[in-house]
Amino acid sequence: MADTYEARVSLGGMRPAETDFLDSNDNFDDLDDDFLDIYNMSWRQRVVQHSKRYLRSGREKFYGLSKVKKTMVVVLCILEIMLIFVTVVKREAIMKGLVDISNDLRQKWYAPPVLLFLIVLVSFPPVVGYTFLSLSTGLIYGVSFKGWFILATSTLIGSVLSFTVFQKVLHSHAERLIRMNSKLEAVSSVLQANNSYWMIAMIRLCPFPYSFTNGALAAIYGISIKNFAIANIVTSPKVVIYLFVGERLKNMGETDSNSERLINFISIIVANLFLVSTTWLLYYRFKKRYLELQAEQQNSFDVF
Repeated sequence: MADTYEARVSLGGMRPAETDFLDSNDNFDDLDDDFLDIYNMSWRQRVVQHSKRYLRSGREKFYGLSKVKKTMVVVLCILEIMLIFVTVVKREAIMKGLVDISNDLRQKWYAPPVLLFLIVLVSFPPVVGYTFLSLSTGLIYGVSFKGWFILATSTLIGSVLSFTVFQKVLHSHAERLIRMNSKLEAVSSVLQANNSYWMIAMIRLCPFPYSFTNGALAAIYGISIKNFAIANIVTSPKVVIYLFVGERLKNMGETDSNSERLINFISIIVANLFLVSTTWLLYYRFKKRYLELQAEQQNSFDVF
């Protein structure tokens, strides 16, 4: 599902830009909920509120696509539904098959270089598949130094190569990509004011599609390849989450105990909740910083 989302966002990068880069102060208009009102809501009301907003936003984006892109989105949705159906019906056989394949690949000498090549490949937008390959690495090697080294190294190489190509050769495409996501376009103003590797690292931890971010960040003036590389090294421990989830999925396929499967399933949910809550917390901190920059700019204009 994560790869499907990446595909939809990345496909949008092919759409011609209609506005100038960072020409608007309304980049957070899709987050128009009053935070005080939200905090006064019950959790059910919050779910309904967010669901309505996401459905409205998704419907507007879908109707704004060309016929070809609408067809591609529909096909992707149908394929995803079919995949979910097959997974539910053939769950036992699929899990056993994944365990057998992962055990076999673990013994193959060519598995690490193949994984490295594929992860580097999906680092370039609009190619997708990073989440799938990361979980596959966890299925094969589990939470181990070897698994972490393969995934972290290939992620670093792929990110830096993609960033360099889009910064030096495909800069106009990078600008198109960043215009496709109003949230990323907004927080980019923070990076223009402070492009240290710590700030870039925080962006890398925010909930943006992997390959899409590699290309889009190349459009921001002032970010050096060195700082981008250091930021990716700083955030490399994040890949342990993928390894952990992949390992838990494998454990679910290896055991016949329902209680152990339930424990593994709960641990996957907890790990994902931790990742999601952390990334969204970082994003909202960036939003706060963005609004502060807007206020500072407005005050400077008021002086004149």
